[in-house]
Amino acid sequence: MWIKNFRHKKLQTTLMFIIIMLCSMLISASISILISLDKPFKDFVKECNSASGILYPYSQKETDVIALGEAFAKLPNVNKIEYSKVHYIDEEITSNDKKLEGFFRLAEYKDSIYGDIRFLTGSKDTIRELKDNECIIPACLSNKNNVKVGDKIKIKFSNGNLFYTVRGIYSEIYDMTTSYDSEILIKQLPKGVYGNLNIRLYGKPGVTGEDIEQAYREKNDGQMNGHIITLEDTINVNKISGNIIGAIFLAIGIIMLVVNCIIINFMIQNLMITDAKVIAIYKTMGYNSGDILSLYLKFYFFITSIACLLGGVASASISNIILISVFKNMGKVVTNNLLVPGAICYSAIVTLVIGMIYRIISKTKKVKPVYALNGMTNSSTKKKKYYKGNLKFQFSAIGIALRGVMRNRKNSIVILITSIVTVFGINFGVISLDVANTLKDNNDYWLGVDKCDVMINVIDSNKNREVEDIIKNDSRVSYVLNSNIATQVTMKWKKGTKLTTMKGFVFDDYSKAKLPITEGRNPENGNEIAISSKISKSLNKSIGDYIEIYLGGEKKVNLLITGIFQTYLELGDCCRLTTSVYTDNNYDFNYNYFSIYLKDKKQMNFFIEDMKKKIGGNGNITARTEAFSSIMDMIVTPQKGAIPPVVALMLLLGGINIFCIVILRNTSNEKTNGIYKCLGYSTWHLICSNLYYVGILAVISIIIAVPMIILLYPSIMKVCLSMFGFIKYPVTYNYFHIALANIAVLIAFIISTLISSRSLKKVNVRDLVQE
Repeated sequence: MWIKNFRHKKLQTTLMFIIIMLCSMLISASISILISLDKPFKDFVKECNSASGILYPYSQKETDVIALGEAFAKLPNVNKIEYSKVHYIDEEITSNDKKLEGFFRLAEYKDSIYGDIRFLTGSKDTIRELKDNECIIPACLSNKNNVKVGDKIKIKFSNGNLFYTVRGIYSEIYDMTTSYDSEILIKQLPKGVYGNLNIRLYGKPGVTGEDIEQAYREKNDGQMNGHIITLEDTINVNKISGNIIGAIFLAIGIIMLVVNCIIINFMIQNLMITDAKVIAIYKTMGYNSGDILSLYLKFYFFITSIACLLGGVASASISNIILISVFKNMGKVVTNNLLVPGAICYSAIVTLVIGMIYRIISKTKKVKPVYALNGMTNSSTKKKKYYKGNLKFQFSAIGIALRGVMRNRKNSIVILITSIVTVFGINFGVISLDVANTLKDNNDYWLGVDKCDVMINVIDSNKNREVEDIIKNDSRVSYVLNSNIATQVTMKWKKGTKLTTMKGFVFDDYSKAKLPITEGRNPENGNEIAISSKISKSLNKSIGDYIEIYLGGEKKVNLLITGIFQTYLELGDCCRLTTSVYTDNNYDFNYNYFSIYLKDKKQMNFFIEDMKKKIGGNGNITARTEAFSSIMDMIVTPQKGAIPPVVALMLLLGGINIFCIVILRNTSNEKTNGIYKCLGYSTWHLICSNLYYVGILAVISIIIAVPMIILLYPSIMKVCLSMFGFIKYPVTYNYFHIALANIAVLIAFIISTLISSRSLKKVNVRDLVQE
């Protein structure tokens, strides 16, 4: 019977197999990605003997840093501490005449810190034999900027250029992304290059960086003159892209599975109607309902199981592509375990599909042997009302389609749901890509920099006046704003509180900066502050409340919250202050950025190149849209990588579903189509009726789904980006791209309908007459 089932239903069975396999592939891949992220990082940390946390002191005095380190070393849960001497590279850094994007620092090599790092190119001997003009670079720098061994790196200082030849490429947990500080390892810092001391904290077995911080704060009344980046937070940051892609795949996979279950349900129902005579014949031969139910369930269990297993095996290629991209800066080929995700996916899909099929097939108990004569059709007839309308329209192709929509409501609802989900998913992807492509242009909103044309980062505060004079005397400049985008403020620590530090944006006058604000207004004087939406949520603070902060970790001020804004910077842990907060409290403060507004924006590229020559190594010049581009890339790159294939897969599955539905419609309407052919209608006429049928429902679904996605998209993205605490997600929709996406859906549906409608050529009038 299995062979007979497949032979007579090979098209439906094949389509069902493909649908289940694709869903299984996507869901298995998503589960595999999500559960394969932890272990490689844990193994990597053990291999590299990574610190439990890195402490960044607020004081720049070496005596203060050493005293702070010794205080940590006395904690009972600390095994040891190590001092790391680094220089934060705010200067322009290039390689092969290309500017290197990201946050970097020069770090003096110490065997006690870096002795166990993983080398992708080179070895421990390489780094121990480094010369003064040689360096070892992190894999994230190499991968992002295509810097290889043998290339030269140039750092543009005010007193001359510094060159390093790359001797090796390494990876370590704290140096896996250019969105945060990653270290270029050198023998020692050159003379004249200012260095900071950071403290690496190594906890005893089982002790986390958070445990160390809590122990120190409890011993020192909550005060700590520095902030800690813990190992756990670093791992979570490195897992962001994998979690985003895995979550997208899982959400889309579940949506497609629900829709495809509706299709399978409809498909099995139609098959049971066509098999009614066969079932009746088996009953006349002595088979009971239980035997027949068992035969069908075994057949579909076999089909579903093989589809799930093949989908699980095929998912390895998808998950490996994603995992390789996540772990490429680790320098490890990750082989994911198919057993767990495959078992989860297999159990869920097989249980769902077989349970649904059982519910439908169990109705065959009602089939009586007498149905062997007339199938499941009802022999009774109802008197139909006399039709007074336009018979010519009623029996035109569009009339037949409209009548089919009204009479076969269940079929129509299935197509409508399929179309709505497909249109919704594809429009979601297109809108997401449009937003991703405009994030850099709108980084005033997403990061918090003012919407200037050019930004200049001045490293040495003694050069501020010199650089400012050059800018203001340039006739191409409309006006200039001074700011500081590197200051930090702290909050009083309470037990159980993880948030203690905020990155501060400091401007003289926010009315000129005109930075976007979500609620309220930007601060106007020295006793006011605007906080990010994430800080507001974490501290349960709102406009009108006061917040106690410490400037540089030591000067306490109490500020009124006047506004709430949103930002990706520092994962949302930011605030906005005026310069007078510092000056009114007699606290040292220096600007580090100039925001330049040009009279003619078309001259921007020429202005940048010209200004580089004028100020030399006194400042790092960049277009505002490229400021902090590595942070924006961390958000944008996963979306650009994951969304297009998912959109393509959704379009493919939508087309397959339409194909299935039209095939089933043709099968269930075989007699009706035969009658139409008896009346003289051609095959093309019937094909046109199918095209109108699908087209009408597709247009209705677009009318429903497009406004739905436009209304729901911001809310969906707020949930997806909840880690940043967003309370608003403004979107400027590109309606041209939306229109193209929906035209593509219509074309895919039309092609699917045309291909599936080829079965109408097999409708034979002779078969109808014989029956």
